[in-house]
Amino acid sequence: MPEIEIRSLKPEDIEILADFEHGYYSEYVWQMSMDITSETANTEFRRVRLPRRVFVPYPRKRTSIFDDYDQAEAFLIAVLNTRSVGYVKVLAERGSDIARVTDLVVTAPMRRQGIASGLLLAALDLITYRQFHTLIFEMQSKNDPAIQLASKLGFSYCGFRDQYFPNQELALFFSRYAR
Repeated sequence: MPEIEIRSLKPEDIEILADFEHGYYSEYVWQMSMDITSETANTEFRRVRLPRRVFVPYPRKRTSIFDDYDQAEAFLIAVLNTRSVGYVKVLAERGSDIARVTDLVVTAPMRRQGIASGLLLAALDLITYRQFHTLIFEMQSKNDPAIQLASKLGFSYCGFRDQYFPNQELALFFSRYAR
């Protein structure tokens, strides 16, 4: 992993971060199937290889990510050689000791180099310090790279919600205890 500095967002960072390519490529999708009877309900997610690599657009408009930056529990930036290369946005769930990672983006040329891991671990450290007990990481079911990252860092699948994102896509949720 490159030597990165992680710091809090400054208003002057927003324009640069909004210019990042927020979409991603995937060769897999997580397909949901449900089996419901009068006495049971089972949901299963299966990793399915796509016939070809596809570009998946980000589920939120870039500008809306930064609209409430000052209300986020944390908005951390990864900086490499004075250049912003990634960010993570963490929101606190009101009335609970749960925080949620709603956005985690690394600029396309710097992906798969450990920067997202560094940002996610820094967010976990921060919420632990602030006395939250759980960090939930949300993502599209098409976001195989994020699902693999969550698994690698010890997050466990904890649920889904249909039509969750502004583009009406399904969200998957992974959680990890902070302490």
